[in-house]
Amino acid sequence: MDDETQRGRSLWNGMKVNKNIWITFVFLLFYVGVCSGSEEIIHKITVLGNVKVEEGVIRATVKSREGGPFSADQVREDLRSVFGLGYFSDVQVDIKSTPKGREIIFIVMEKPSIKEILITGNQKVKLDDIKEKVTLATRSILNLEKVKENGEQIRRLYFSKGYYGVKVDHKVDYLETNEAVVTFQIEEGVKGHIKKIVFKGNKKIKSSELKKFMLTKQRNIFSIITKTGILDEDILKNDTQMLTAYYIDHGYLDVKISEPKIDLQNPKKIQIEIEITEGFQYHFGEIDFKGDILTTKEDLFRSIKIKRNAIYSNSAIRKDISSLTEKFANQGYANVEVAPATSTDEKNLLVHLTFEIEKKKQVSFEKIQIVGNTKTRDKVIRRELRVAEEELYSATGLSKSKDRLKRTGFFKEVELTTSRGSTEEKTNLEIKVEEAPTGAISFGVGYSSIENVVGSASISDRNLFGLGYHGVLKFRLGSETSDIRFSFTDPYFLGYNFAGGIDLYHENREFDTYSYKITGGALRFGKELTETLRADATYKLEKIKVSDVSLDASRFVKEQEGEKVTSALSFSLSMDTRNDFYNPTKGARHSLSLQNAGGILGGDNYYVKGMLETSWFFPLPLKTVLNLRGKVGFVEPYGGRKVPIYEKLYVGGLHTLRGFEHGMAGPFDANREPLGANKMISFQSELIFPLASEIGLKAAIFWDVGKGFDKFKDIKPLKTGVGAGIRWFSPFGPIHLDLGFNPNPKPGEKTKVFDFTAGTVY
Repeated sequence: MDDETQRGRSLWNGMKVNKNIWITFVFLLFYVGVCSGSEEIIHKITVLGNVKVEEGVIRATVKSREGGPFSADQVREDLRSVFGLGYFSDVQVDIKSTPKGREIIFIVMEKPSIKEILITGNQKVKLDDIKEKVTLATRSILNLEKVKENGEQIRRLYFSKGYYGVKVDHKVDYLETNEAVVTFQIEEGVKGHIKKIVFKGNKKIKSSELKKFMLTKQRNIFSIITKTGILDEDILKNDTQMLTAYYIDHGYLDVKISEPKIDLQNPKKIQIEIEITEGFQYHFGEIDFKGDILTTKEDLFRSIKIKRNAIYSNSAIRKDISSLTEKFANQGYANVEVAPATSTDEKNLLVHLTFEIEKKKQVSFEKIQIVGNTKTRDKVIRRELRVAEEELYSATGLSKSKDRLKRTGFFKEVELTTSRGSTEEKTNLEIKVEEAPTGAISFGVGYSSIENVVGSASISDRNLFGLGYHGVLKFRLGSETSDIRFSFTDPYFLGYNFAGGIDLYHENREFDTYSYKITGGALRFGKELTETLRADATYKLEKIKVSDVSLDASRFVKEQEGEKVTSALSFSLSMDTRNDFYNPTKGARHSLSLQNAGGILGGDNYYVKGMLETSWFFPLPLKTVLNLRGKVGFVEPYGGRKVPIYEKLYVGGLHTLRGFEHGMAGPFDANREPLGANKMISFQSELIFPLASEIGLKAAIFWDVGKGFDKFKDIKPLKTGVGAGIRWFSPFGPIHLDLGFNPNPKPGEKTKVFDFTAGTVY
């Protein structure tokens, strides 16, 4: 059946329905006249003609009821209601008079049901993707409006994938069985992209600046990776709203942005034109406060950043509202309301602003409840809180509490929710946590100049027994290396607000020309000075034996032979403002340490060692993170002694200079034996970007520079390493792979070095 025939049939059906309803109305009007003098009872209601539509659906729609009074007006309404279901092409009503009362008969003609839905012509877009957009279902009643809507959804799907010349037609074939086959016919056309976005009328704000705030982008060399350059009409519509908000945020209150014009003459290279009428720029005029001032207006002015004659900005108002809200909330006014009232002076292009403050009642914490901690003890969580029961409500205290709990690394998620307490002056706090796997069993494989392959393994738990203790047992084994280390830390030693810990270790190292053994231990104490700053002190006592010195060893190595004792005390300051323990995207970590060995501490080795380290994280677009790390250090002897080889500074490897083996970016002898340095510097830059966010897979490219040296005149030239790596928080634990290249290898240096570490968590 062709489209003209179908349209004719639909028109005829519509005329027939209207005719039948008109006849029914006239018939019912006759009944109104005849039966107006007496009330009759409905004896029976019958439904005829329905095949697929359940009779109960129709009966539930009509309000006339068997045994109830007969009303022609109600029957007329019932007729409309049944037809309004949309299931029928024709609805008639017949009313019969019987000795027991009236019988109402609804006679319906069902619309065709959908027997089959066909999709043809698709080659570039998967059938399953198209079916997701089709809401029609087989055996459902045919609705031509829904057919059109589904065709439009298919078209929009193709648009979102760059097929701007797509044509989607629909065809309905009616069968003699009162069924229909719906076919969507697709002409895909060629895939295109956005060649150009043009702004017209913008004189005050550059087009390049406006494009930064649009999600709709022109195609560029990175589009293969970023998927930019594709037109999505919904996103483009949202972009115009974002541009309007951007203009208003820069003082252009009267800005008008027209609906974008999309030029599809060449579907492969489309152009978008956006016309802008900027209007005049407004500034802030008078700024005032009304309502509950609490202190003085001068004090409130110090809490806001908006100044008279500054360019009007909605975001500036929001930030100042947030500052004022926090100021009041920190004094217990948890429900304070700060509303901006503005008036516009169009003549002078000023916006006068008044902050209207209603402090409401002062609130204190009633109950603090902790949920979700299946391992961590309540007291471990409570000691990190900066709010307490019976204390006044504090917004800053809540924020700091959440940050401290996240920085412990004990939890994947931390949520703080407040609710009304027993009175308006009381609030309850619920702390909901999701435990993170704090235990780890890890293994690693690496390459070094000492030996080709070194294997390592460790078992650790940052939240031992759920009490916040940190325990680590490490093993390192290679053909020429073996280490074992045990470490235990109590962050709240004996219940006091400072940390205490102990380290025990034994290390064997065999080099080409010598070997040494170190056996020792350390006591550690530390305290948080602020939310982000802490101080630590460590005392270590070691016995070191250097032996097996070969005849061809360098003179410096031969001087190391024998047994010595190191007694050293170190102090350090560290600051950590990173936003996440596992996966930081912003913030920084800095540390400064100073160590003294010998002197009044005794022992055989006398030296002073210092180290400054910093690491910065910067969030970039497209979930990319830039990590910059720096490290400078020195070690100097005193008392007529020399710095032993095992206390020297070694540059080269994963944590100092990738592309170099351990210590090979500093002094080494003719046997390629790293000798260590008295001074060091290293700078590492790393750009980390997601490859598959859903599985935690990331890639990194890096550039490192640094060197180990004894005298400042030897600092140049610095060594350089470049390369790429993979970061994957896999189901087996974090995996870290780096391949570093030395672009200017000198004699004794390798051209590339590969590092790999992996582990699992529990």
